[in-house]
Amino acid sequence: MKISIVGGGSWGTTMALHLFALNNVVTVWEYDKDRVKEIQKNHINELLPVKRIPEEMKFTNKLADIMDSPEMIVFAIPSQSMRDVCKKINKYKISSNPIIVNLSKGLEAKTHKRLSEVIAETITFPYQGIVALSGPSHAEEVCINLPTLLVSASENVKVAKKVQSIFMTERLRVYFSKDIVGVELGGALKNVIAIAAGICKGVGFGDNAIAALIIRGAAEIMRIAEKMGADPITISGLSGIGDLIVTATSHHSRNQYVGIQIGEGKILKEVLANMKMVAEGVATAKSAHQLSVDNNIEMPIINSMYRVLFEDEDPLETVDLLMTRDSREE
Repeated sequence: MKISIVGGGSWGTTMALHLFALNNVVTVWEYDKDRVKEIQKNHINELLPVKRIPEEMKFTNKLADIMDSPEMIVFAIPSQSMRDVCKKINKYKISSNPIIVNLSKGLEAKTHKRLSEVIAETITFPYQGIVALSGPSHAEEVCINLPTLLVSASENVKVAKKVQSIFMTERLRVYFSKDIVGVELGGALKNVIAIAAGICKGVGFGDNAIAALIIRGAAEIMRIAEKMGADPITISGLSGIGDLIVTATSHHSRNQYVGIQIGEGKILKEVLANMKMVAEGVATAKSAHQLSVDNNIEMPIINSMYRVLFEDEDPLETVDLLMTRDSREE
């Protein structure tokens, strides 16, 4: 199968390696010219623990190189770049009727839309369907073939099953779902809760508080997902609580790292400036907060993270306030 990967960061490169190993023809576009040159020269992506990238797997900085009749287009780019990149891709006349797969997790800041909605609004050439491929999956583990489970979600179940069969191996198990709304919201909103978990860790709270925050955060995600038309059961699965657990607790998590740094007293701007990769939960916190306001949904953790990140609210005082809210039935 001829596959084009849009985004050569840690996750895009990892999935490129995975698909290449399954005998697909894979080409990767990456906007960072220096990263492309490094990979072309030394066949190494510094963001990953993989020893070597095969020479046969092409990396390029030119979108035209990946738009020559691909059978599948896989997006692995920051959520806030999605619309702009899709507009550029849409200029090419593609007649191959590809499957579009989105690996990115976030909400568009200005519109608060899910990324499959952004893609559908922007891409006008014929395609078979849009699939969100999501779940608890750090690139650092997938690229060295550690066991991982994902969900392939699409309104078109036939296409979701096709993506399932293309990606699935003994070490990468893929389930399918028709609830793309729930899968995308679970993948996006868990990043905000992971920042909160990091803050708890940064201010010195223990595992008990973090576990409580994770499960109450899951309840918030479930409430908003149901309001937006998702099946709340989806949030209890891999792409919801599963992804939330790994993102809120793993040392690989960029979003947890941001929270830890803020909990320790760092300023958000400085934290982000020192990171090589994007912490999607920062931008998503704005969208999630606005969705909460617009839909009158109670989301104390997510709204607290918005105030800490963008209104300079004290992180220790914030988590203390969350712990001392009025008593109620669970």
